[in-house]
Amino acid sequence: MRAIVAPNEDPRLVYQTCINSIRKESLRNRLNAVDNTIFFAAKEYEEKALIKQLYTLTASNYKKNDIVLGAVTKAELTSVYTDHMVGLNKPARLIYDKLYNSAALGKCPFCGFSSVSTLDHYLPKAKFPQLSVVPMNLVPSCSDCNSGKGVITATTAETQSLHPYFDHDHFINEQWLFAEAIQTIPITIHFYVQPPDHWDDISKAKVKNHFLNCDLNARYKKETTAELASLKNTLSLYGEIGASGIHAELTIRAKGYFQLYKNSWQVAMFQALARSYWYCNSDFS
Repeated sequence: MRAIVAPNEDPRLVYQTCINSIRKESLRNRLNAVDNTIFFAAKEYEEKALIKQLYTLTASNYKKNDIVLGAVTKAELTSVYTDHMVGLNKPARLIYDKLYNSAALGKCPFCGFSSVSTLDHYLPKAKFPQLSVVPMNLVPSCSDCNSGKGVITATTAETQSLHPYFDHDHFINEQWLFAEAIQTIPITIHFYVQPPDHWDDISKAKVKNHFLNCDLNARYKKETTAELASLKNTLSLYGEIGASGIHAELTIRAKGYFQLYKNSWQVAMFQALARSYWYCNSDFS
């Protein structure tokens, strides 16, 4: 996962920017009447997020045309996002684009390697329509991570996925993603989660849940295919450097990636290769 600084946009201003572009006066007035409710929902979200308790917010099971707030239906609330924030010619699109572009190098913060293609509702708008345009609930994401999370909502602290805006510190500064080099032809890499022993049980469970929700083992494996083929060709150019030389090269590459992101698939892969006696003794000529 990659950390992102949480957005500081005023949720009330964002909501008003969205609904002010609605032409139908009666709908605009009904949405305006629940302005305070949206604002307080946003404040509660921030308060819970800061203490890692978003799982305590109650998910709803409203149907599309059910009244959710005041005289506003679920469909009308969620369309504030789809029609009046995502819309290319809408004033709130500037806010959408700012959030979209907040991911470093345009990479999805949930998986760390796919390109951002959408905004993910960390708490899904299908279950939390009142949070449809709350900036802190909108995280730049790739389509795979967005669909992988789906509309599943955590009901305990342990089942929460990592939140790029709020789960920083040890989730970013300590390594918990590792890999194993499997002796096959061609070689395969298996990724797994191994949090530090001194972490609390909730933190350990959260990284494991994040890893599963985003299907990271399968997706990281796909990324290794081209990298391993390129690495084999590169090592063949070194000539007779022996197993110790190959081990040193792999270790250097792992340390280089480690300085950028401690939990990237590249770090885990190169560490695993460096630990593999079989791989370091392979004939790359």
